[in-house]
Amino acid sequence: MNTLGQKTILLVEDEALLGMTESMNLKNYGYDVIHVQNGQKAIETINESNTKIHLILMDIDLGKGIDGTEVAKTILENHDLPILFLSSHIEREIVAKTENITSYGYVVKDSSITVLDASIKMAFRLHASYLNVKHQKTEIECQKKKLQNSEKRYRRLFETAKDGIIILNAETGMIVDVNPFLIEMLGYSKDQFLEKNIWDICAFKNIEYSKQLFKELQEKEYVRYEDLPLETYKGDQVHVEFVSNVYLVDREKVIQCNIRDISDRMQHERILNNDINEKTALLKELQHRTKNSFQMITSLINLRAHAAESMETKKTLEELTLRVQSISDLFSLLYETDSFNEVQLRIYCSKVIESMLQLSETITIQKEIDEITSSAKDAATIGMILVELVSNSIKYAFPESQKGTIKIELKKINSQIILIVEDDGIGLPKSFDINHTKTLGLHLVNLMVNQLRGTIQFGSESGTKIQIEFPF
Repeated sequence: MNTLGQKTILLVEDEALLGMTESMNLKNYGYDVIHVQNGQKAIETINESNTKIHLILMDIDLGKGIDGTEVAKTILENHDLPILFLSSHIEREIVAKTENITSYGYVVKDSSITVLDASIKMAFRLHASYLNVKHQKTEIECQKKKLQNSEKRYRRLFETAKDGIIILNAETGMIVDVNPFLIEMLGYSKDQFLEKNIWDICAFKNIEYSKQLFKELQEKEYVRYEDLPLETYKGDQVHVEFVSNVYLVDREKVIQCNIRDISDRMQHERILNNDINEKTALLKELQHRTKNSFQMITSLINLRAHAAESMETKKTLEELTLRVQSISDLFSLLYETDSFNEVQLRIYCSKVIESMLQLSETITIQKEIDEITSSAKDAATIGMILVELVSNSIKYAFPESQKGTIKIELKKINSQIILIVEDDGIGLPKSFDINHTKTLGLHLVNLMVNQLRGTIQFGSESGTKIQIEFPF
């Protein structure tokens, strides 16, 4: 039985006695031996045996059947095994005949078992070296094939890329390759590109600038230009995006320049910018007309208030004027600051407050407003709340034209906006409830606070204090 690591030898010897003797000697040297007496049986054993054969010890003269050299040729067609010839023939032509079949050795039969064992071990070493070389060759072929496939993919990408590509020598700036897209884009032939410095191509007309660009690329190993003008062979100007980087190829630095024609993109950007400018001008005109429309409405209400005989009607129209004026101030501010959606609350709220000073000559308004930027929508709501709260204080907190002070505070704390309107007037009735008030102004205030997703609190210890909080 073949033990672990024991080599199995197929001995092909037609002489039974010699075969038995050789088998015994080989077994004494630690080999497992299968002995067959003719070539046909050797071929069948190799093809059908479940035992792995490590080496064939082949006699040349096998009697009436096919000789050992023909058997060896047949076996080697399908099996990669070391074959060592064991023969009594010493004629040059016969020995030379075996050399054309295998190179693992030739042993004369009357040699000692020591010589035979040494020849067998040499054959094993030669075969191991052969297998190693074969494996390395296979690996090399595999890597070569991968490299060829990689080269094909690179070449295909290079040739079919829809951007212009130039490959430069990183030391000299010499062009070593150029793809068809750039040739077509600029109209120069491939020969006009190759073996020239990049600044020698007329497309890069500014020679000093091109040399400076190349020097910068050598130092930084990456440059990008959003808009670089090039000139075609016919003299037309092409605007391109120019991206270059340095990398290693076989330990040598090369520069790849990717050149993308952005002429169409620039044209679309110009069209888009023109559209934006037109829309901006239109919005500006709408703001101006809206501001004028509100001013016209305010003027009409004022005229109607002056013509009214009833004091109650006059006061109602004056309050309505303030509400309309707060919106008009908002659009005036948007128009003046060239803003479409953002409002500086300190400026806007100050305008709203100033417009209300005319309501009373005995009341002083103090304000402390932080610099807060808000959306136009929220600013309009805050302005309306201010109008209602301040006009209510002037109207109800100081009866019989009493003197007094109204303090207004608007600040931002963390993510909350806090608006406080406080007066030193007569205060609120004890039964006051914002949810059941019949006053239109306070009812509007409650609705607008809800619109801001805020809360409102009332205090009436020494006058009236109203505090509104809502998320910024």
